[in-house]
Amino acid sequence: MNILKGPYPRFRMYTRINSYWWFFRDLILGRINKGDDVEKLEEELANRFKISKTVCVPQARVGIYLVLKNLIKPGQEVIMSPYTVADIVNMVICAGGIPIFVDINEETTNIDINEVEKLINDKTGAVLITHLHGLSANAHEFLKLCERHNLPLIEDTAQAFGGFEKGKHLGTIGHVGILSLSRYKNINAWYGGAVISNDVELIDKIKGEFEGHEYFSKLSLLKRILNALLKDILTYPLIFKLFTFWIFRFAYLHDIFFINRFVEIELDLKLRDKIPGDFLVKYTPFQARLILSQLDGVDSGNMDRIEKARMYYEGLKDIPRLIIPPMDEENIYPVFPIQYEDRKKLLKYLMKNYRDVTAQHLKNSADLNAFKEHYRDCPIARKTSQSVISLPTYVSYPKSEVEKNIEVIKSFFKDN
Repeated sequence: MNILKGPYPRFRMYTRINSYWWFFRDLILGRINKGDDVEKLEEELANRFKISKTVCVPQARVGIYLVLKNLIKPGQEVIMSPYTVADIVNMVICAGGIPIFVDINEETTNIDINEVEKLINDKTGAVLITHLHGLSANAHEFLKLCERHNLPLIEDTAQAFGGFEKGKHLGTIGHVGILSLSRYKNINAWYGGAVISNDVELIDKIKGEFEGHEYFSKLSLLKRILNALLKDILTYPLIFKLFTFWIFRFAYLHDIFFINRFVEIELDLKLRDKIPGDFLVKYTPFQARLILSQLDGVDSGNMDRIEKARMYYEGLKDIPRLIIPPMDEENIYPVFPIQYEDRKKLLKYLMKNYRDVTAQHLKNSADLNAFKEHYRDCPIARKTSQSVISLPTYVSYPKSEVEKNIEVIKSFFKDN
């Protein structure tokens, strides 16, 4: 074992000392739920996105649920991508909608507009698009399509905070947009999201959904913060290079499930037909203060990731067996997603060569047993769910590490 070869980790959360210190300070001072900071954040987001009104929600998926609950009638169909978090499908079902899965574009991994219009009928209530991996999902063309059929266009912008399409903020092109402010995003308050729209009546209805509900549980916040603190410690570059990487490298190369499961996400694939009670809680002023302190750094962070994405794009674009995303300076690239048909072989090669990257763990929801009632054959989504690898782009990831990733990937294709 050559510890000098240890890499930077595949991900780092966008946390700072304030992310932890402010929680324990506010907890001791009894300030978690005090202050008008939620209203300040909603106003700031509305100004930033040049939109009429905003409401903070406990999770982005809850925002999708509340938007659909107030836009569609029970039993109406919601056209959506199957290549998404399973709980997004659940939110459609909990809101009374019927998910209609549409296959995706292979290059962008976003819903294919050419397939959508074929499925619009008199039962359709809305079209839901996701700007996955920070890549814009052709929202302007979807808007034209939805306007022709008098349908609301909903933008899931959970992975694309600060991205644009044709000069317009993602999340503001359609009828309504949903943002994520959760722990793995480029702007982080442990939990949370926001709904943004020019439909003031819709935003007011969503605000009304929280009347009489409690704030986020302090215990829930504490558990998530302590869990994140452990991950922050284990992925701290020096600790990761000397200790954590070698454990995960050994586990991955020898298929030790007990350890590998700790780095997987999207493990909850069960059907929900009723919104869990703890999903409907109010956003805390503490969380709003955290987000307000991070807004000034969003644009510079996005520019840094775009620069790293450009490096990946230029370095990998000439490998014919590799599918890479389009390069567009308006996308924000929280990761740089590449696709290879024998994903496991490439990942093992990377790990053997001291590169720490990961598979994208999103599933093709159209194939999941939980949603068998809504099955549609989506072959590109099926293939994509088995082939995407996420290359790191986070702000503190050195460009020298990007170069090493490119070098090892090129070496793999020379040898294979």
